[in-house]
Amino acid sequence: MAESGFRQDMPPSGGYRKFNYGRTFPKLVWRPGVVVAAVFGASVYGAFDSIAKKKARVTEKFEDVDITNAMQPFLTAERTWYGEPVYFTLGDKWWDPMQSEVFAHSHKDLFFKEHFWRHHSEYAAPKFYDKWIPESIGKYFW
Repeated sequence: MAESGFRQDMPPSGGYRKFNYGRTFPKLVWRPGVVVAAVFGASVYGAFDSIAKKKARVTEKFEDVDITNAMQPFLTAERTWYGEPVYFTLGDKWWDPMQSEVFAHSHKDLFFKEHFWRHHSEYAAPKFYDKWIPESIGKYFW
């Protein structure tokens, strides 16, 4: 029962081509040096930007405190002006408003900026790492 149309599939004459079974590495999208340089550049930019923004926040807070100190004598003087009270509250004295009253019509960012002000290191004691930071660099940190 041999079929006349049957043909056995055989390898090509001369054999198959060589198979590369060695270790191959993927193509690099970016060279490692470019990635390191980009990360370093972004870090330096972020550090200087955060230092500049912190200086601006401290300056703004200083101005707010300075304005409050400058206004205090006028508020005290107005208290006795024709016997009229400055603050129309019980006991004719200043009551600190609650945070919800102060920040009722402002953005959350302003609330958090004011709320986290007490966490800055402006008035804190020296840190353990201060002795390792050179004076030339340390003057840029608050």
